[in-house]
Amino acid sequence: MLVSGGAAERLTFEGSYNVSPRYSVDGKRFVYIHRNAGRFSVAVQDLATRQMQLLTDSNFDESPSFSPNNRMILYATETGGHGILSIVSSDGQTRSRLSQPMGNIREAVWGPLLKQR
Repeated sequence: MLVSGGAAERLTFEGSYNVSPRYSVDGKRFVYIHRNAGRFSVAVQDLATRQMQLLTDSNFDESPSFSPNNRMILYATETGGHGILSIVSSDGQTRSRLSQPMGNIREAVWGPLLKQR
């Protein structure tokens, strides 16, 4: 999202700590990490309605980002003491792990679509 100036405005008012915002490609929502009762979870908020929705119920989620089509959110989380990649649909209905708890993944980002030769 391109910022063209103006006064800063607070957007989140729920929870005790909200960090790592990433805007959707269409600029209508943003995803971020929401802390409540000591748990760090992925949340999404609609900019027009200000409605917030928790998408995960994990303890240590981080680095959320929208897919290029805004339908999925990639994020890093922890299971068994190891960092893994997970994905959740932007409505919170579908969740899946993308990696096994063998490594230690902390920063999840979408890469460019590679062209086949």
